[in-house]
Amino acid sequence: MRLRAAVRSLRSLYGTWACLAEVMGVSAGTLQQLASGNGGSHAMALRAAKAAGVSLDQILGRPVVAGRCPTCGRAG
Repeated sequence: MRLRAAVRSLRSLYGTWACLAEVMGVSAGTLQQLASGNGGSHAMALRAAKAAGVSLDQILGRPVVAGRCPTCGRAG
């Protein structure tokens, strides 16, 4: 699930589930469930896109890994 991967990467960027949850306007528990593969919705995908500063297509498309170039995948 691409949303699951995006949420995990966002957690790495924001540092904690609590910080990411605050930015997305949901509970940390909700995000942890989503990262475990439970749940997920269009609304959550939209919130994740806003938190990442990217389009919804980028969240639902190819997974984005924190700390990697979204084009080539190179770390740095």
